[in-house]
Amino acid sequence: MKATWMHASCLLAALALSAKGHAFSLIVQYQGAADDRAVYFADVRYIVNRTPPDRVGSGTETREIPVTVVYENAAKPEFVHMKLQFECPDRFTFDKQTRDLSENKNTVRAGGEVMFRIGPGSYLLRRTDLKAEPVPESDWKTSNAPMLSKAGTIACNDIEIEKALHAAIKGEHFDFKGFGQRIAKLGLPADMAVIGQTLPSEYLDFAWENLWWDKVANGKRPDPTGRWATPVSEADKRAAMEKLKAKQDELEAGTAAIQTHLLESIKNHQVEMKAELATAKNAGKHPDGSKMNKHEAKLMAVFGGRPERDVVATMGNPDDFNQAADARFLRYSAWWEQQGVTVYGAQGVIGGDPGGYAECYAEFSTRQDAQGEWRVSDIVVRGDYEGTGSREIRLVCDDATRPRR
Repeated sequence: MKATWMHASCLLAALALSAKGHAFSLIVQYQGAADDRAVYFADVRYIVNRTPPDRVGSGTETREIPVTVVYENAAKPEFVHMKLQFECPDRFTFDKQTRDLSENKNTVRAGGEVMFRIGPGSYLLRRTDLKAEPVPESDWKTSNAPMLSKAGTIACNDIEIEKALHAAIKGEHFDFKGFGQRIAKLGLPADMAVIGQTLPSEYLDFAWENLWWDKVANGKRPDPTGRWATPVSEADKRAAMEKLKAKQDELEAGTAAIQTHLLESIKNHQVEMKAELATAKNAGKHPDGSKMNKHEAKLMAVFGGRPERDVVATMGNPDDFNQAADARFLRYSAWWEQQGVTVYGAQGVIGGDPGGYAECYAEFSTRQDAQGEWRVSDIVVRGDYEGTGSREIRLVCDDATRPRR
């Protein structure tokens, strides 16, 4: 049993790393006629176990998957983001007689009935004013609706989905056929589209920029707030319509154009992963290769690569700010001082406290990235003391590196 648990833990850890390395969503369903179309996206990064403590070991577990539906119809919201929860068979079963742990083969398959509910944290974006509105939680229900059946299958078989994605990623390429063959074993469509977007706002842009661009080009996108209105010249409109005509069939079928976009996303993620590996390799060091002290390393673990505004939001306004060449510096300081006291008696000096002084500062260096964002590139923490300040320098540096908000 111990070996089985270790294997399962290692597998889950490996798949978790894979999920963090790439951002993936599946287009679960595309439905409706013109003017009333809707597309459902499932974010496969954040499938989580929501089983209540008193239900652990009951034979079923609750798994949650974020599903966002984007609407074309003017009478409906821009989108609804749902935390859909499904009842799934336990991943593993324990034989009390043999005391063996085995993987449960009785799993949810697309096309079958699922038990589901809308969980907490769901919301919609109103089209009338682009304000978020909470979506109430629902009671448990059963359904064999195609979208729910497919979403439940993905949620209840998240390890299999992650394994299929992991196997399909080959460097900067993606084995669409192999991925389709793997998920088809769960009853899911072999041509289910995989995309690199994962946020509701990205799904909204994806639908209007790729699937319903004809409405945008003709100025017919529902837009009561005027947020989406952009002037389109006749030349641009003709070019867009010609481009749309050439790729519309591919986009709605979830094939070539979507696949091309996904490959670009994978390539970008590979570049980001290489940069992260390089950063990890140099963790605990300054850009010049020198080793960071404990204060610097601690701050860098939190703020390294973060936008400058995050530093200010956490640490407060700096005591000193300046810019030199292509770098900016934010300094936070703290100090301690005690005046010396001399005690005199009849025989002259008989005692006293010599006093002391200690100061420390934390200086954040930021540089601009390719998009012009100022990001933390280095952190220096330095202290100095006089007299008995040596006893206080550690506390002073702790204070200088402590968030002020």
